[in-house]
Amino acid sequence: MELNKIEQLLDAYFEGETSLDQEKALRDYFTSDNVSDHLEMYIPMFSAFAEAKKEKFTGEINLPTINKSWKWIPVAASIAVVMGLFLMLNTNKINEQDYGTYKDPEVAALKTKQALLMVSNFMNQGTDQLEVLGEFQKTTDKFLK
Repeated sequence: MELNKIEQLLDAYFEGETSLDQEKALRDYFTSDNVSDHLEMYIPMFSAFAEAKKEKFTGEINLPTINKSWKWIPVAASIAVVMGLFLMLNTNKINEQDYGTYKDPEVAALKTKQALLMVSNFMNQGTDQLEVLGEFQKTTDKFLK
């Protein structure tokens, strides 16, 4: 085969534009003994392709079997039963104690006012800092206009 045609086939091969017959011609050329000196770097690649084509898989594929273990289900069920009993018994005790309630309406109103005053103080502390930001905005508006 002439050298010019081999170089064209090689360029087409690396571009992915060759047919199977053209690739066979390239494999035959590079596995032969009369390869041009400047193309000798491709000999190992095409020799490896020729060897790989001869290989056949004769083994058997053994997929691992999945063993589903159901031993944990009784343990999980017993834990769920114990947790259910624990929660059921504790909710009865909580209902008996009535946390956070006042029997006297005047005491309840006073405690509510105290809580609202405390929340109001915290809110006012947070908004004091916003006044500084307002002054900063006014100053930047003067310079930008």
